[in-house]
Amino acid sequence: MARNMDNEIFRGPPTEDEAPEQENQPAEISLEASLQEQLQKQEDETQKNYDLYLRALAEVENIKKRSQREREEYLKYCNVTLIKKLLPVIDDLYRALDVAGKSKDYDGLSKGIEMTARKLDDLLKGEGVIAIESLGKPFDPQYHQALTVEVSDQHPENTVIEQMQTGYILHDRVLRPSLVKVSK
Repeated sequence: MARNMDNEIFRGPPTEDEAPEQENQPAEISLEASLQEQLQKQEDETQKNYDLYLRALAEVENIKKRSQREREEYLKYCNVTLIKKLLPVIDDLYRALDVAGKSKDYDGLSKGIEMTARKLDDLLKGEGVIAIESLGKPFDPQYHQALTVEVSDQHPENTVIEQMQTGYILHDRVLRPSLVKVSK
């Protein structure tokens, strides 16, 4: 045993590699535990943010679907107001036809249809629809569609001399151009 003691005595102080493992273990364990704890916190936060992202994504999809449904609903029923305004005009037309069929009063039928046409014109004006006045005006391809061209000494060149179908404008947009005959 003296030999072992001698070896220990002459070796000198223990080096870092020879240092007792018990002293380094608690420091390593506490550092590792701290790192594990931080990693777990980051993973929890990452999972929380991912869940929030998925919820936000689902909410955006729901908003898109709701918006599409509302748009389809709007387009389906957007003309309800106009149709409600047209119904009395249609009722007047049928009443005029009914009275004319029973009494054979064609003058009364003519007056009734004329009154109904005026109501319809008033309704369209109320909605912003305006008839294009073409007769005697210079030809304008924005508002007129020339069906025929006729040589005329009575009218200046490129003047509308006959309107075959009335054109209409809705709030500065041409709904339908007038079909016209133009002088040459």
